[in-house]
Amino acid sequence: MLTPASLTGFLDAASAICGEGQVLPGPAIEPRYLEPARYAAGQAAALLRPATADEAARLLPLCAAHGLRVVPQGAHTGLVRAATPDDAQRDVLLSTERLREVFAFDAWDRTLRVSAGYRLSEINERLAPHGLMLPIDLSADPSVGGLVSHNTGGTRMLRYGDVRANTLALRVALADGQVVQLGQGLQKDNAQLALHQLFIGASGALGLVLEATFRLAAVPRQQAVAMIAPRSLADVFPFYQRVMARFPSLVSAFEAISREAFAAALASPSEAQRWFAGQLPDYALLLELSSELGADQLDLQALLQQLLEDEFGEAVVDAVLGADADCWHLRHHISEGLRRRGKVVGFDVSLPRRHFMAFREAGRAWLAEHFAPATLADFGHLGDGGLHFNLVWPATEPLDEAALREGVYALVRAHGGSISAEHGVGPQLQQAYWRHTDPAVLALSGDLQGQLDPGALLAHTHWGAAATVAAAKGPDAIS
Repeated sequence: MLTPASLTGFLDAASAICGEGQVLPGPAIEPRYLEPARYAAGQAAALLRPATADEAARLLPLCAAHGLRVVPQGAHTGLVRAATPDDAQRDVLLSTERLREVFAFDAWDRTLRVSAGYRLSEINERLAPHGLMLPIDLSADPSVGGLVSHNTGGTRMLRYGDVRANTLALRVALADGQVVQLGQGLQKDNAQLALHQLFIGASGALGLVLEATFRLAAVPRQQAVAMIAPRSLADVFPFYQRVMARFPSLVSAFEAISREAFAAALASPSEAQRWFAGQLPDYALLLELSSELGADQLDLQALLQQLLEDEFGEAVVDAVLGADADCWHLRHHISEGLRRRGKVVGFDVSLPRRHFMAFREAGRAWLAEHFAPATLADFGHLGDGGLHFNLVWPATEPLDEAALREGVYALVRAHGGSISAEHGVGPQLQQAYWRHTDPAVLALSGDLQGQLDPGALLAHTHWGAAATVAAAKGPDAIS
């Protein structure tokens, strides 16, 4: 814990590294650094805003010398509090928003080496004139550091893969201030261990991401979207299989939206009339085809229309075509609509496709028995097994959220699923991670984290066992 005198000394030393005005004590930190996209605001002893990779690396041993814990933060768009500090005495926010030294586009290799502070929207704006993109599609606008630290997937993961699949190399600062280059940014490279993969999805707990080298994809020249009403839930995955067999390289998204989620995303009840004549299905499907070829070479609209005609009366009972932007607008406004209806309890899970519907029905039955006031309004990336199993809870009803979460996570594990599909673990899922992870995996992960960060400088997320963390750092370390 810092005393006033030692805090002053720390702030002075950090300012000497970052420059005047780039180091702030806790009371002077702007709310945007402390208020996450969900959950209550955090608190910190100080905010550090380095402008270069060298400055960022030098700050890490300085923080360690003062007994502080570093919480790296990018755009602060994450949903598991991994970038939100929670201790006003020992947490220091290290913002990467000024790390913008490198934007190195290689047109020959179709790669981009880029500093951690650049946002996804900026990257794709600058790549657009070259007909290329970083193919991670989100409603949020994260920074490079956040994308890497949480292995973001997004709505078009089915076609392009997640961040892990598109990352060729990383430059990271370890807890002792050492900067290491992991990978050369080559498409093919088996000359060393792929250590950069360890830092992807680690919630910033193994090291500070300074730069990433990404593989790029061509911007589609055309897309075709349909919002589909399937005949029944039982028809959904057989239909999906037939779509993937028919268009194996053209399907870029296959999303599912429950009736409750669909209704919540509508601007008003009257807007429902433009979707399926107001008769919203139990489960709507959003299907997108995309291609780098022009319509003169491959007519996606015609292909999609023919598919729906062939499936009409079998798996499909209705569909909306020619409203591509409206379909995606509705899909991306579900979360906002749910928040207007009450307290949202969100679960970012994934399931094997063979167990997807069984889990959904088991979850619905379990909720009806144990948490009857909850309204299930699920939606998600059905094509890659991802599901936002989101609930709306009446604001006037008391809620034992811990029991609710534990029950749902137990069902996820019972159906062979993951309790975190793409949002990461972070402090929000820390306890659930410990309860639902193989002890052997906890031990191996804890050993790795301990090797890279023996002083727990970056341990806002603990990958080892709870008992090991408590023994090493004291009970406050696992709060």
